Amino acid sequence: MFTIGKWKLTAILLALAAAFAMACGSGGGGAPTATPAPGSSPTPHATFPLTLSEADGQKLTLASAPQRIVSLSANATDIICSIGAGAQLVAVEKYANCPSGSQTKPTLDAYQPNVEAIVAYHPDLVYVSSDTASIVAALRNAGTPVLYLALPVSLSATLDQIRLFGDITGHAGEAASLASGLQQRIDGVKKIVSDVTLGPKVYHELDSTYYSAAPNSFVGDFYTILKAQNIAAGAADAYPQLSSEVIVQRNPDVIVLADEEAGVTAASVAARPGWSAITAVKNHRICVINSSLVSEPGPRIADALETLGKCIYPDRFK
Repeated sequence: MFTIGKWKLTAILLALAAAFAMACGSGGGGAPTATPAPGSSPTPHATFPLTLSEADGQKLTLASAPQRIVSLSANATDIICSIGAGAQLVAVEKYANCPSGSQTKPTLDAYQPNVEAIVAYHPDLVYVSSDTASIVAALRNAGTPVLYLALPVSLSATLDQIRLFGDITGHAGEAASLASGLQQRIDGVKKIVSDVTLGPKVYHELDSTYYSAAPNSFVGDFYTILKAQNIAAGAADAYPQLSSEVIVQRNPDVIVLADEEAGVTAASVAARPGWSAITAVKNHRICVINSSLVSEPGPRIADALETLGKCIYPDRFK
């Protein structure tokens, strides 16, 4: 039986893997397109009517900014709140609320979605990042507008999705400002590591069964930007399961634990058979980081990047 923390971690892992698979199937990890419907004049930001291309090839046209949004994705909830559109949310996925850390909004389970419970909020838009239990077709059949977009698989695509939600909610200016500020912070990190040719070897642990994040994933993009050597590089999957033996053999200089909620600590990692030989363990270079901070593509991506920067380059990031 999973604990709540472990279940949340597993849910994040599954959602990220699904996002990567969807991005590959659609030809890339960029943000979905949003275009004004015929008859509207082109502007720097999309105007209404607004037509959105969805992850499954369908299109959704919004006549105006939705005022009763159900968000079945933690990252979307965080974005919508951060751009000042929180009042338009009527229910949210249970692992993120609005404001963040509160219990203000009613919650729903995105991993066991209930159509009747969702429709009961009379939403004019439901956002989903995963078609769990065929919820997309069920909502469409119920006559409920649903926007199905996969999670971004890079920091750049995350900024694009922030701008997109600004267009959708009618808060384009606030979204553009947020994205611009995040980009400046990301550029600041890039400047700090600009002279690095080959950074330390890093092992990012998603759970205690050695699931990790390869470079071609959202989580892996942090390490690419930081010029770290990701020991999961070369894996066929974006979120591969490594083995204890492989991790010891690849001998990371830094270990990042994103599974403390499941009871994993620096001490328990150091006590694993054979791990005392790993450079990161010998030098006490084991960092514990909040799992949602590095796994949710939203307004905290710069926080995550800076936190990982301090972990990998403690002498450069103060």
